[in-house]
Amino acid sequence: MTPAGGSAVARAAASWLAGSAVALAAVVAVGYLPTLRLAGAGALPALAVGCAVAAAGALVGAAPVLAAVAAGGSRRPLATAGWAMALRFGATLVGALAAALGSALPRAPLVIWVALAYGALLVVETRWTLRWLVAGGAK
Repeated sequence: MTPAGGSAVARAAASWLAGSAVALAAVVAVGYLPTLRLAGAGALPALAVGCAVAAAGALVGAAPVLAAVAAGGSRRPLATAGWAMALRFGATLVGALAAALGSALPRAPLVIWVALAYGALLVVETRWTLRWLVAGGAK
């Protein structure tokens, strides 16, 4: 990896992190009070874990795009995006199942929060992928 490639990866990773943090903060801000009111204080850890599971899945999905940026681009950007999407979904599914079946958290709020955070992060990650992978934002 060249120093310029490292700089592009750092910029791409920073933009992913910023966009994801803003999206998750917005989801939590909008849903905190309804969760508290409908499911009680016991559902707040489910909110946090659901958002964390979705964020971890999104991070796994960002890895192929970051690898392509580090390599200076991708000859097959659609295949890279497809792998990113599959890895993201798989990691989120495994994390959601592990959290739902391996903890005492209330399952319904947990699954709802995973889905809401997944959707918000999907918008952010799609825009980010288009910028860095397809539209040539690494240049």
